[in-house]
Formats: sequence, structure tokens, C-alpha cells
Amino acid sequence: MAFTVRDFESLIRLLDRRPEWREALRQRILTRELLELPVQIQALRAETERRFQRVEEQIAALAEAQRRHYEEFAAYRAETERRFAELRAETDRRFAELAEAQRRTEERVGRLEEAVAALAEAQRRHYEEFAAYRAETDRRFAELAEALRQLTERVDQLMGRVDRLDRRAEDHARDLSRLKPLHLEFRLQQRPADFFRPLIRRAAVISMTPILDDAVAAGRLREEEAEDAARLDLLVEGFHRREDRKVYLAVEISWLGDTEDIERVVRRAALFARALEAEVWPVVAAEDLTGPARIMARRMGVWWVGEEKTFRPEEIPLPPSPSPDP
Repeated sequence: MAFTVRDFESLIRLLDRRPEWREALRQRILTRELLELPVQIQALRAETERRFQRVEEQIAALAEAQRRHYEEFAAYRAETERRFAELRAETDRRFAELAEAQRRTEERVGRLEEAVAALAEAQRRHYEEFAAYRAETDRRFAELAEALRQLTERVDQLMGRVDRLDRRAEDHARDLSRLKPLHLEFRLQQRPADFFRPLIRRAAVISMTPILDDAVAAGRLREEEAEDAARLDLLVEGFHRREDRKVYLAVEISWLGDTEDIERVVRRAALFARALEAEVWPVVAAEDLTGPARIMARRMGVWWVGEEKTFRPEEIPLPPSPSPDP
């Protein structure tokens, strides 16, 4: 049986009355892609409207930014024109001041040129006066140089005489410096009991050579130590003033004792103590001791025997302290 137009119209009316049939017929006739097309179109429409909305918002924000930028530019332009106007006015004022200063400078330069001309004339006159003064001075210096030459010759002759006298005085002083310790040594050797009485009883000078030879032979001293000890000025033996035991004195003699004398007598006293296997006291016999020597003698336990008085190490007078600066 053929499907006519009337049948189609009847179907249309039936579908209008029964929507569920129309939906069932559409599911049968249309493909899945066509059925989903309205949903996709709706979603696309919603996305398009959302994007248009965002674009409109961006355009509005851009328009607002453009408006603010224009207002800022207008304010900046007005401020710039105002500052240019102030700068132009200040420049005009400075130019006016500069023109006035230049005018005054030209006036001062004119006066300065006149002063320079006057100074040049004064300089010329001064040079002429200086030339005449220099000629006179050169003449007087020549006369003075000749007089000085003659005086120098006389001074040289006199200095030669003074040098000869100085050499003689140095020779006498050198001889005297050698004689003073020798004189003191002679007196100590001749009268040891008198000089060393405050230290020991029955003082007597003894020979050092046998003592040192025996010490080297016994191995108590090396040869070079014995040679150093042999340079001691005096070796004195005696008895302790309060105890009945023998004591030896190692004595260095100097007119003015210094720190080298102190170090030397301490070293040699220690060598004789080993050689004798006995108690040996270091002693410096001198007219005086230097300040550093006094301090060192007190510290190292060295006796000081002078012409008139003998000092125990702890009794040696210290040098006076330097006075403080005012």
C-alpha cells in the first residue's frame, strides 16, 4: 500500500497531538550527531556570549584607562607648560643679570689694564734699581769671599793645631783609662783582705791555672770553657764571715762597670764553681756602675766592691728614675 500525501498530513497531525511520538520518531530518523547538534549549538552560543561579555568588559576597562591616561597627559602637559614658562622667565632674568655682570666686568677689565700698565712701569723701574743693587752686591760679595778665604786658611791652620792637641788628649785619656783598672787591680792584689773583708775572712788571691788544668783533666770543664774562665781578673779564696766554710770570689775589675762586666763575671763564676766544686760568688770591683749594670747586678746576685764601700747585691743603689715631663 502506497504512502500518500494525505497519509503524511494525518501523520503530522497525529504527531502534533502526541509529542512523545514525535520525539520517538526523531530518534529513529535523525543520527546521533544531528540529535546532539542543538545541545552543541546552545553551548557554543553560551560560550560566545561569555566571550563577548569579557571582550565588552575589556573594552570598557581600556576605555577607562584611556580616559585616565588622557586626563594625566592633560595635567602633565599643563604642568610642563607652566614649568617652561617659569624657566623662560628665569632664563630671561639670568640673561639680564649676565649682561649687567658683563658690563661691570668690562669696566673692571679696563681699570685692570690701566693698573697693569702702571705696574709694568713700576716693575721696569724696580728692575733698573735691582740691577744696580745686584752689581753693588756682587762687588761686596767678592770682597767678602776673599776675606772669607783668608779666614778659612787661618781656621784650617788653627784646626790642624786643635786636631793634634785632640789626638794627644785622646792618647792621654786612653793611657789613663788603661792605668785606672790596672791601678785598682794592683791595689786589690796587694791588699785583698782589706777590700774583700766585708765579704770573707782571710782573703787571698790564688792562681787560676792549676785549678783550671785539673778541672779540664777531670772532665768538669771543656777546654774552651777553661780558656774563658782563665780571663777572669782575680780569683780570691777565704772563709765565710759567719760560717766556718771556704768561699771563693770571682772578681772582674773595671773603672766603670757595665752590663758586659756583669754578664762576664756571672758566667766565669759559674765555670769556677764547677771547676772547684765549691761556692763561688761573682764580684765586680769598680769605681762606679752604670745604671743598667746596677739593675742587672741586683737581679743576678753580683757583689759590688768600690774604693770606699762594698754593696751586697740587694743593697746596690738603683739609678735615679727620670723626672716626668712637665
